[in-house]
Amino acid sequence: MIGETPTHLSPFEDAVARIRAWGEAREWHGYDPYDALNSPITSLLTLGTGVGRRILTQAVMRSPANLRPMLGIRPALNAKALGIVASGYVRLAVAGDETAGPAAAYWLDHLRQNAPCWGYHFDVQTRFFGYRAGTPNTIATSFVAQAFLDDYEFLGHEQSGETALQTAAFLVDRMLTSTPAGPYFRYLEHEDALVHNANLLACAILARTARCLGVSDLAARAAEATTTTLEAQRNDGSWPYSGGDGRDWVDNFHTGYVLESLAECERLLPDAAERLARGLNYWERELFLADGTPKYYNHRTMPLDAHNYAQAIETWLSMGDRRAGAFERARRTAAMLIADFLTFEGYVRFRRGRRWVNNVAFVRWTTAPAFRALARLVLAEARGTTVAAAGSTKESAARLD
Repeated sequence: MIGETPTHLSPFEDAVARIRAWGEAREWHGYDPYDALNSPITSLLTLGTGVGRRILTQAVMRSPANLRPMLGIRPALNAKALGIVASGYVRLAVAGDETAGPAAAYWLDHLRQNAPCWGYHFDVQTRFFGYRAGTPNTIATSFVAQAFLDDYEFLGHEQSGETALQTAAFLVDRMLTSTPAGPYFRYLEHEDALVHNANLLACAILARTARCLGVSDLAARAAEATTTTLEAQRNDGSWPYSGGDGRDWVDNFHTGYVLESLAECERLLPDAAERLARGLNYWERELFLADGTPKYYNHRTMPLDAHNYAQAIETWLSMGDRRAGAFERARRTAAMLIADFLTFEGYVRFRRGRRWVNNVAFVRWTTAPAFRALARLVLAEARGTTVAAAGSTKESAARLD
């Protein structure tokens, strides 16, 4: 626990401290936008049908009022959220917070019990597929693996490097597939749709593991799968969420995932830098309003979603050596996030529409990503002294800001 917030903190440090206090008071248990199927009366409400499961999921997610207590849904731990939180703690530790390192170690030890792969704590039902709670997916697995890589690269813990290597092997053995379009990493083991952000998140794990641990065959695998997504880039610089079947939309945070992941994979391919620049140009031009507000889709601004703000901070910081003004864009987005979404209690609200606000506290979707993004910003502002003191290399330090 961090106790009372010192009065000398910067606005970003203060926001991190408030979020951390809220999360630690609940041991990072919380609700999720998509946890409706955890209700003990799911079968009654859905009549046991896929359509019913999807309707229930969407109704509970979209409701400005929190229906979960009435439906018997309890706050719970989510592996992806804990990975994000652990990364935030690592960043704070590198910035000089002596209490953050033990907190990171605690949650990484918890996550290590389910290595080398992770899923969500709720059943999932979408338009395209459904899967059971605990099923490993590439998104959750990649975010948790990044936490272990952060711990290895910046705090030097060898066991975390070993866990990251095991996870990279899992992704290759179980999630990598190939079609005429080329090799790529699937979102789910038995779902063959090419989801570009999932593919590149996995590629980034392989590329970073190869860079940190010197495993060259992982870099080669990452390069091959990265090429598949590079070839799917549209002429305007965008990537669709996926291909065909109504999955060709473009949104802010998934594009942010792609760009941040491609920044890690950039050195693997000769044309990746040019593709990244085109994608970054598109993201900056089409997915933000003139004042820097993150739009949700390329063709629609609403709803304003805190997840877009948090990921935009991460993406801007990852572009610090590629785009002039990226750090200031990160700071401006962070100020908006704090002003519009951080509550007095310390959690980050979900969404704002034109006539409504959804104030439900979600850990995986808003509060944990905001914690990690703002911790990265705190580290970036402290980089001149604390990163060097932590013993990180110049290259490694640059990758966190």
